[in-house]
Amino acid sequence: MKKITLIAICILMSFSSFAQEEKIKYRKLDYNDFSKYSVNDTSAVIIDIFFDKKDNAALGQMSFLPITVGIFIISPPISLGLTTISFPLFLNGSYMLIKYRKKKLYMVLTDYAENRTLPNWVRKKAKKQLDYYEMIKSGY
Repeated sequence: MKKITLIAICILMSFSSFAQEEKIKYRKLDYNDFSKYSVNDTSAVIIDIFFDKKDNAALGQMSFLPITVGIFIISPPISLGLTTISFPLFLNGSYMLIKYRKKKLYMVLTDYAENRTLPNWVRKKAKKQLDYYEMIKSGY
């Protein structure tokens, strides 16, 4: 009985190991790779929003905390005050990195390409950005 169980487990494990799907490494994808998934203006705006929030806003907010820790060597009381200000910014930047990660962007783009549906929070931001682009075009 033990031999049959071991053989069955080995066979099942071999099926799962040989039937691997190609996994996408989301972290290695850049802006140009995601632009291939763009099917219209809305999807291009979604890509812009995700990269803008992640690269500019999140990393900018997170950069203040290491600076205040570095100031601790010069003046601990000033550093303590600056840390109380920059720590919430660091937490918000960390949250934004998680919210606007590349895997979520890939999932939103593939879902949009298949079903033409967007999550509400992405739809609101994309509509706002598209309206802004239209306002800029009408200004010229």
